[in-house]
Amino acid sequence: MGKPLIKHLMQKITRDLIAHMRDEGYLDRLNTSKLYRDGKLDYDRNKFITKHAPFDAEHDTKDVVYDTDIETLAIQILQMVHYGHIIYKDENDANIRNNKMITE
Repeated sequence: MGKPLIKHLMQKITRDLIAHMRDEGYLDRLNTSKLYRDGKLDYDRNKFITKHAPFDAEHDTKDVVYDTDIETLAIQILQMVHYGHIIYKDENDANIRNNKMITE
């Protein structure tokens, strides 16, 4: 078995993520509480990227993809902080991880 492929060191990703969250005000509880109250965290980030920001090999650089992924991680962390889980929505835009029991 060969050596595992590593594109980015864990330390770089975590440092960049924390720096990004600091720069965007995501470490400020009042700021993120406002984002939560305004509904700006209530979306499926993965679905958003797939629909609105698909990778374009002709125009997107590695830096653009990396920065988008860092923002995705930041949003998902904020969702965990404010909702208790990362938001995933179905085709009807309903949160599929809402912790409600299905009864028949």
